[in-house]
Amino acid sequence: MFYGCSSLSDIKALQNWNVSNGNIFSGMFNGCSSLSDINALQNWNVSNGNDFSGIFNGCSSLSDINPLQNWNVSNGNDFSYMFNECSSLSDINALQNWNISNGNNFSFMFNECSKLSDIKALQNWNVSNGNDFSFMFNECSSLSDINALQNWNVSNGNNFKYMFSKCSSLSEIKALKNWNTSNGNNFSFLFNKCSSLLDIKALQNWNVSNGNDFKCMFCNCSSLSDIKALQNWNVSNGNNFSGMFCNCSLLSDINPLQNWNVSNGNNFSFMFNECSSLSDIKALQNWNVSNGNDFSYMFCNCSSLSDIKPLQNWNVSNGSDFSFMLDECSSLSDINALQNYNFPLNCIENKDDI
Repeated sequence: MFYGCSSLSDIKALQNWNVSNGNIFSGMFNGCSSLSDINALQNWNVSNGNDFSGIFNGCSSLSDINPLQNWNVSNGNDFSYMFNECSSLSDINALQNWNISNGNNFSFMFNECSKLSDIKALQNWNVSNGNDFSFMFNECSSLSDINALQNWNVSNGNNFKYMFSKCSSLSEIKALKNWNTSNGNNFSFLFNKCSSLLDIKALQNWNVSNGNDFKCMFCNCSSLSDIKALQNWNVSNGNNFSGMFCNCSLLSDINPLQNWNVSNGNNFSFMFNECSSLSDIKALQNWNVSNGNDFSYMFCNCSSLSDIKPLQNWNVSNGSDFSFMLDECSSLSDINALQNYNFPLNCIENKDDI
């Protein structure tokens, strides 16, 4: 209704509106970047509303949402993008008593809320019907404590991509220890650019057996060195492992991955790109990569890697892209392990590439 009214700052005229029959509030104030005072909405009866997606999307001046504390959103099923890009929002205590038990879509709900650091208000939320949690806290760069999420029931969730991506202040994720992720299929970019993340022990019992997309899951986790928690993960349905540990510059021990079944994987590009501390890849010697077609940049910039013998029995006959696979591996002097590889001519730009 007021979509894109970027100069709108005064909505006092709406305080006596009767919206009790309204069911769709989607994008109502989307892009109202000058709106900071929403006191006029505190007595709105939104009990028939089912779609609240993007209602305050892009309200970058909005910092106080206390007027929403008594809203009855119990019929709401779509909360996606609700506070997306509310970059001034830091206090969400007004949401602590919200009944969101019918909600199924929480994607982008707090995306790019860069000042949001306290989410205790969400600790009693019933998200058991939620299936899409993608981008929910993406780019919440001030968020360091997610303990409020420890009792969340995410068992119906299938999409977790980018959920905590770019949460650069997040160092531990113990709150996720008991999460049931058995229905999850997309885990791509989940912890991407969580540059302070040190401890992922909480993930050791995660059931990711339905996961097919693990692309860039831990990409740019530059503080991460211990991945023992992943040793029993069943990734047998995974097809995309591209960039999974890309730029994990402290990662030197990948033995926990030795029993991974990656036989369905087709994309291994950038998987260990810029893992500059990685020197031992024996854990990969029995990997079945026979379905892989993209191996580009897989070990690119692994400057400590000197021995690639574990790769000598890899079946890469379906591979079509090997470009820059071992580029900038400055410690590597022996490539005899690759002598039986069947490199397609179309992946070699000129004879110097050989």
